[in-house]
Amino acid sequence: MKLGVPLFNFLLTFGIAFSIPTNVFSQTKTQTHTKTSSSLSLTEEFVFSLSGDMKGQYMGKNLQILEDPNAQIRIENFSDLNFNPDWQKLGKDSLSKGYTRSVFWVRFKTRYQNPEFGSHPWFLELANPASEEFTVYKKISGFPIRYEEIKKDQSVRYFHPVYRLVSKNSATDEYLIRVATRRSLILNFKAWSVYEFILNVQIQNILFGLFFGAILVMLVYNGFVLFTVKEAGYLFYVLYLLSFALWQLSVTGVGNQYLFSEALEIWNDFLVPFAYLAIVFSIQFTRSFLHTDRKTKILDRILILFMVPGIVGVLLSFFPIFYFWNMQALTLFPILASVIVIYAGIDRYRQGYRPARFFLMAWSVLVVFILVTVLRNFSILPSNLFTNWGSLIGSLLEMTLLSFALADRFKSLQAESLRTSIDAYENQIKLSEIEQELKIARELQESILPDKLPKLEGIELSVKMECASSVGGDFYDFHDYGDGRLGVFISDVSGHGIPAAIIASMVKLAFSIEVRKAVEPADLLKNVNRALMGKYGKHFITAAYLIIDIHKGIITYSNAGHPPIAILNHSKGEFREIFLPGWIMGLDGNLKNGQLIIPIKKDDRVVLFTDGVTEARNKFGQMFGYQKFYELLKSHSEIQGEVLNQIVFDTVRNWSGRGDQFEDDITLLILDLNGKTERDLGETIVPPYQEISKTGS
Repeated sequence: MKLGVPLFNFLLTFGIAFSIPTNVFSQTKTQTHTKTSSSLSLTEEFVFSLSGDMKGQYMGKNLQILEDPNAQIRIENFSDLNFNPDWQKLGKDSLSKGYTRSVFWVRFKTRYQNPEFGSHPWFLELANPASEEFTVYKKISGFPIRYEEIKKDQSVRYFHPVYRLVSKNSATDEYLIRVATRRSLILNFKAWSVYEFILNVQIQNILFGLFFGAILVMLVYNGFVLFTVKEAGYLFYVLYLLSFALWQLSVTGVGNQYLFSEALEIWNDFLVPFAYLAIVFSIQFTRSFLHTDRKTKILDRILILFMVPGIVGVLLSFFPIFYFWNMQALTLFPILASVIVIYAGIDRYRQGYRPARFFLMAWSVLVVFILVTVLRNFSILPSNLFTNWGSLIGSLLEMTLLSFALADRFKSLQAESLRTSIDAYENQIKLSEIEQELKIARELQESILPDKLPKLEGIELSVKMECASSVGGDFYDFHDYGDGRLGVFISDVSGHGIPAAIIASMVKLAFSIEVRKAVEPADLLKNVNRALMGKYGKHFITAAYLIIDIHKGIITYSNAGHPPIAILNHSKGEFREIFLPGWIMGLDGNLKNGQLIIPIKKDDRVVLFTDGVTEARNKFGQMFGYQKFYELLKSHSEIQGEVLNQIVFDTVRNWSGRGDQFEDDITLLILDLNGKTERDLGETIVPPYQEISKTGS
C-alpha cells in the first residue's frame, strides 16, 4: 500500500507531462507585409553570429533598445531620414524593466556563414510569457528601404513569443522588434537552433507537466480528503491550490498555449483576480489550519484584515482602469501576506502546536523564492533560470511541505482522537464504577429504610421520599412498642449525596440501638447525638421523634432543630403547627431539647417533613415556604395521605422548575388517625398541651 500512492503520482505526473504536445513545428510560408524605410546602419558590434548548435544563446549584448514612453513611434518613423532616435546599447544578456507602460523597440543584425548549407532556419525567442505585443520587422535590401512585418508562425505554439526565421549563407539580416506588455517587461532574447529548441521544448513540457501534475495530484488527493472528512481546513486548501494553479497558468503562459490559445490578454486580465484569490484563500487556510480564531484572537483579526485588500483587489480587477495599479500592488502584497502568515506560524509553534513546523517551513521557503521573483521584476536581480523559475520552485516546495504539514496535522488529530477515546474509555470505566458504587449506596440506603410500613389499629401511614441525587441524607424509621404505641423518627443530614447517606446510615444504627433503651423521645435524641459525636465531620443533623399513643390520644414529641409538625382535622376544620425549639445534633454532646405532650383525637392528620419542601426555590430564588405548604395541606385535607404526598411533590417540583430532580432531599410522612381515642370518649388523660422539661444540663 505504501508504494501505490507514489507510483500513482509518478504515472499521473508523467502522463500529464508527455500529454503536452511536443511536435509543435511545421513548415509554413512566412507571410510578409512590405514597408518602406530609409537605411539604418549598425556597426559590427551589433551583429549576432548564427550557428547550428545554438542552445538558447542570449543576444542581449548585440542589441540596441529604444524606449517609447508615450507609445507614439511607428514603424513608418524609421523611414524618415530626419528621425534620429536615441538608441541605447543593451550591453547585457537580460534587462528587466519592471511594470512599465512604455513601448520598447529593439534592433540588431544577424549573420550566418556556412558554405555547406544555403540557408539556416533558427528560432528567435523572447523568454517572457507576459508580452502582449511582440512584432518583428525584417529589413529588405535595396532602395528605398523596405521592411517586412514577419507574422508569427501559427504552428509554433510555445509558452513564450517565438519566431521561426531563416537566414541565408553569408547574408547579413537586420531586424526591428516592437515589444509592449501590461505586466513586468523583461527583455531577454534568445537564439535557438532547430534541434536544440525542440529539445528545450520537450524539457520545458516535462518540467511544466511535473509542476502542474503535482498541483493536480494535490487537488485530487485533498479533494478526496475533503469529501471524506468534510473539514473546513481542507476546503480552503483546495481552493488555494485551485486559484494558485490558475494564477500560474496565467503567469507561465501554459494556459494560453494549451487551454485557450490566442487569448493572452484575457489570461493577463485574469492573472490579477487569480493571484488575489490565491492569497485570500491561503490566509483563510492559515486561520483554519492554525486555529487562530480559538487560540490567538488578535492575530486572527489581523489575518482577517489582510484578507480585505485581497477581496478589494479581486473586485477592482474587473475594471481595466485599475489594472496597472493592481499589478503594482500585487508585487508587494504577497510578500506582506506571507510575512503575517509566517508570523502566525511562529506564534502557534511557540504555543506548542506541532503541525506548525512544516507549515512554517513551507511559507518560509515560498517567501524566499517570491522575494527572488520580486527582485527580478524590479531589475535588482538578473533574469536567469533560477530567477525565472523561482516562484514555481518555491511554490512546489511550499505545496510539498504543506502536504507534510497536513499529514502531520492529520497524525496529530489521530493521536488526539486516540487520546480522547482512551480518556473517554477510562471515564466510562470510572463512570461505571461510580454508578456501581451509587447502586450499592442506593441499596444500602434502601436497606436502612423500613421495608414496609407498620400496621396499627386506628393509624394509617403514608410516606414518600425523593433524594436530590442518587442517594441522600434524609432518613425515617418506626418503632412499634407493642402496646398500642408507635414511635416515628425523622432526620435530615445537611447536604446530600453519598456523604450525607453515610451519616444517615450511622443515624439508623444509633437509632436502632438507642430506641430500645430510651423511654422518652427527648432521651432518645440525646443518646443518638451522644453516640454520633465526633463522627459528623462537617455535617449536622436535624431530627424529631414522637411516640403516638392511640389509646390515650396523646403524642409525646421532642425536636432537635427539625421543622415543626402540622396537625389537621378536616372534620372540624382545625389546623395546628407544633413548634418546639431544640438544638441540632452535632453542636454539643449535651443536646439541649425539650419534650411536649400533644393531645390528639379521631380524624386528626399528623404531618412530618424535612426542609426540602419549604426551602425549594424557583428560578427567581423565592422559597416555597411554610405558608404555601400549609395552604396546600388544608386544601387537600380530605384526600388520602398517599394521594396528598404525590400532590405535594408535584407542586414543589413545578414550583422549582428543575424537572425530575429536586434541589434538596424531600421526605413527607402523613399519619391519619381513624380510630377513637380515650379523649374522643371523654376520658381526658392530660391537658391540651403539657411540656415536660427534658433539656440537657
